[in-house]
Amino acid sequence: ALLIDAIGGSFIVLLTILIGVIVYAYYADCDPYTNKQIEHIDQILPYFVMEVLGDKKGLPGIFLACVFSGSLSTISSGLNSLAAVIIEDFYKGFMGRQLSDERQGFISKILSVVLGACIMLRTYVVSHLGSILNATLSLFGVLEDPNMGVFVLGFLFPQANRRGALVGFFSSLALQLWMFLGAQITQKQMESDSLPLSIANCSGTMNSTLMNWTTTTMISTFLK
Repeated sequence: ALLIDAIGGSFIVLLTILIGVIVYAYYADCDPYTNKQIEHIDQILPYFVMEVLGDKKGLPGIFLACVFSGSLSTISSGLNSLAAVIIEDFYKGFMGRQLSDERQGFISKILSVVLGACIMLRTYVVSHLGSILNATLSLFGVLEDPNMGVFVLGFLFPQANRRGALVGFFSSLALQLWMFLGAQITQKQMESDSLPLSIANCSGTMNSTLMNWTTTTMISTFLK
């Protein structure tokens, strides 16, 4: 399962990189963010889709539907998994209590709602971390690296006990949080390396239909 997940994850990352390369090459001489055609850098992909496929009826809608469906399916499956882990591993396993199927289903639904509310509150934190990609990778690294360390410890060192695993987990989590918070505090003091951008060939785009107020407002409203 881990091997399949690694292969699938690598394929998704490769596709993401290819999309970024294509968008950068397309806007190499007319960057819409530098030219103030979009307000946030995360709007570049929807803007690209609207510019390339805007005249193809239905295709922009399919793109947005895929974005929403992919996000909702990932979030819903994650919430259900977290609720199941809390009930099985903590409530039943750690606390040693038993539940009927009906009550377990009810508690699982309540936990899903509570966890969903926590995720919505976390979006406030994400909004202050720069782009969505940077925020996702940062939070993923903080939370997933300690878990990976515990799994590797169990695979390679069968003699490890619970106390050692807990000490390693919380030590790794503290180190990751220290690095994460330090990066957020000092990010304004550090120069960001980025590929060169140009607006040399943007003179003709001001009269494009994609530059009208309606389209720009629609994209901005959708991503806010």
